[in-house]
Amino acid sequence: MAEAIASGVWWLHGTRGSNVFLAETTSGGLVLVDAGFARSFDGIVDDVESIRPGARVTHLFLTHNHVDHAGAAASLRQHYGALVVAGAADCEFTDSTGPYTLREQVGASHRRQRALQRILRRGAAVGEVIADRPLSGAVEVAGVRAFPTPGHTPGSYCYVLADRDLAFVGDLVISHPGGLSRPMKTANDDDAEYLRSLRAFAQCAPDRGCPGHGAMVQHDFRDQLLTLAAFSRRGLLSPAGAWGRGVRLWGFARGISRERRPDPPGAAKPHRKQ
Repeated sequence: MAEAIASGVWWLHGTRGSNVFLAETTSGGLVLVDAGFARSFDGIVDDVESIRPGARVTHLFLTHNHVDHAGAAASLRQHYGALVVAGAADCEFTDSTGPYTLREQVGASHRRQRALQRILRRGAAVGEVIADRPLSGAVEVAGVRAFPTPGHTPGSYCYVLADRDLAFVGDLVISHPGGLSRPMKTANDDDAEYLRSLRAFAQCAPDRGCPGHGAMVQHDFRDQLLTLAAFSRRGLLSPAGAWGRGVRLWGFARGISRERRPDPPGAAKPHRKQ
């Protein structure tokens, strides 16, 4: 059974790759945020059915176009008839009559993403996913506020439920047992742009946040982002930095390879890493 983390918001279990969230909008509709690997499809559908039997998901919001966040998007779109919402810069317009689709290669880590896709895919490839609503700029869709946060990928977005003071932030930050960290510089398409996005979103972020990996932050999320955004990058040859990166990479790899299960309670706290 999914875990209720706020009024009308659930953190789904049985998924792989990234965290997947289900939320009721102010209009009473149901939306999903991110889709995990392709093999997350069954777990997502089972959890949605257990929460709202027979309900239809109207929108699928993608924080960015990486296979661990968008792998099941095509299957979910077909199953629910949901509209896929994604940053326009992570999409491409195939021709004058065709629809927008997610780009085959996006971000500096696309080779690793494609390798993961070949190993873990089931069903449509990410590049075959139709993006029904490509986003450009800060907008509101289906009661969800969308904020562009480019850098990790060109079309990365964060999504905010203002009435619940809650944000879904994808890979803007990663939550570890010891606190929040930023994606490694080499994982970002444009690290300088990413750092600008982090600083900008930190200024308007809500008090609670749901990263794409790791536990949600129940309190002081905005303050933690502001603290993290103020840290400079450690050099690649820094012994402390290398050790910290290794520990977090190991934890991250374990996390994306396992089925999502309930996590112990507690809010992540910021730390000076990455």
